[in-house]
Amino acid sequence: MYITPTILPLDVNGKIYALQDEKGNTIGTGTREVCEVLLYIITKPASPSRNTQPLIPQRPNVRAAMAI
Repeated sequence: MYITPTILPLDVNGKIYALQDEKGNTIGTGTREVCEVLLYIITKPASPSRNTQPLIPQRPNVRAAMAI
C-alpha cells in the first residue's frame, strides 16, 4: 500500500492528522506537529551505545553501603 510512513489529514479543516505505517495501520493521531515528531522518532536510525559499562553510582564513603 504505502512505501514509507505517511501523515494524512483526518478532517476537512486540516487540524487533525493521522500517522500511518507502511501497511496502512494508524500509529498515532494529533496535530501535524505531533505526527511529524512521531514520524521522526520511528524513522531515525538507532544510535549505538557509547557507554558499555553499567552505571554504578560511586559513593565516597564505602561504609555507607555496608550493613552495620
